[in-house]
Amino acid sequence: MPINKAVVRQNFYNSRFEYEEHALIQKEMAEHLFSQLDIGYHSILELGCGIGTYTHFLYKNCTFVNYYAIDFVPEYQTIFQFKFPQINFISFDMDKLDQLFPSYYFNLITSNASIQWSNNPKKLIHTCMKKLAYHGTLALSFFGEKNYYEIKDIFHIGLDYFSDLDLNEIMNEYNVTYFYQEEKQFRFNKTIDIFRHIKKTGVGGLMRTYLSKAQCREYEKKYQNTLTYHPIYLILKND
Repeated sequence: MPINKAVVRQNFYNSRFEYEEHALIQKEMAEHLFSQLDIGYHSILELGCGIGTYTHFLYKNCTFVNYYAIDFVPEYQTIFQFKFPQINFISFDMDKLDQLFPSYYFNLITSNASIQWSNNPKKLIHTCMKKLAYHGTLALSFFGEKNYYEIKDIFHIGLDYFSDLDLNEIMNEYNVTYFYQEEKQFRFNKTIDIFRHIKKTGVGGLMRTYLSKAQCREYEKKYQNTLTYHPIYLILKND
């Protein structure tokens, strides 16, 4: 089913004051992804910029002439005007990227922990590659199919993340200059604490279900209140 972006938008807006404190894995991903980039690009496009966790690394350490950051939460514009005055924030849905600056090409298109909110991430990657200048770079971090697999197993809710087949299709079509994936586990005292953690990282849509005591007991017994993250890093070159 398509992602209800109105709900997702509201969830991220509601978590804007708690996100930095609780989105630890997303911050680690931002640092890792940035460490693989060059020190300067003429034109940059960032997708799903959020409140600027990843933006901060690029803005502070990377030279640029034009930097555009898009996100579907319009209220983030105030944050960007204050924190990143040289960046052009645009409230925009990444799934309509082909309609943004149709005749403009970027040297770097990048996104950290965001493209899973696209209704068609593979199509989005193809669109990004078409909007790159010659020798341009597409640098992404996102989540693989083992992400939150415990929740999907017990509660039958969650996003459809990139599978190995999806990755192979993309990587066979383009010039891959960097690829890395890992799994990280976090343990919580109670099952309900897992959902509180998820909600504070903006993924509140997962809370829109009834959490029965029986399911929580099953989760604790089977997974000992552990939650898995599955970050993937992928950098493609247009040449």
